[in-house]
Amino acid sequence: MARYLRRGVSHAVWSGAVHTPLERLPMVAIDCETTGLDPRRDRIVSFAAIRIEPGLRVSPQPELDLLIDPGIDIPSRAVAIHGLDSRQLAGAPSFADAFARIAASVTDAVVVGHHVTFDLAILGREAARRRLPWREPPSFDTANLAAALGHPTDHLDLDVVLAHLGIEPKGQRHSAAGDARRAADLFVVLAHRLIGQGRGTFGGAIAAHRSPRR
Repeated sequence: MARYLRRGVSHAVWSGAVHTPLERLPMVAIDCETTGLDPRRDRIVSFAAIRIEPGLRVSPQPELDLLIDPGIDIPSRAVAIHGLDSRQLAGAPSFADAFARIAASVTDAVVVGHHVTFDLAILGREAARRRLPWREPPSFDTANLAAALGHPTDHLDLDVVLAHLGIEPKGQRHSAAGDARRAADLFVVLAHRLIGQGRGTFGGAIAAHRSPRR
């Protein structure tokens, strides 16, 4: 997973102007729960997306909250984290069946997530494996932004950062919907800090990113 965290921020190009204010930027926070931490061989077992509306308001409900049948055995160490086993995912759609809804949820938006480069990498691998037309969206990584804004780089766990900033976590930890909501709430706080520093635009947020030291 470390190689994906070191990427820092997506190299995908935003179709709008770099000076678009964050308050007016179409954004969606995402999270994937998976069978493991290697996008080359692991699979997605759940995906969630939640909109960050104009004015930096987090939508009260996810736009998507999907269980996905990975088509492979789920290691017990992964089940211990997210609680999803093969029995719970029986009858859930495959990634191929869910792909159109996943892709639509991030189309024409900037994606937000905590260590989001991992989520984008595994989405891309899942799509490539099935020859589906995935186009990686531009993204903001809340872990990178938190580090850039002064949070200790050796304590970038999502709940640790939320606690440090006094943000009450909402939703279930290590569920896709819960972690997407946490990332959205964290981004809003970080965005207001960037705005206060005169960097509250798409270009300003991209420039603020730096890879956490590990």
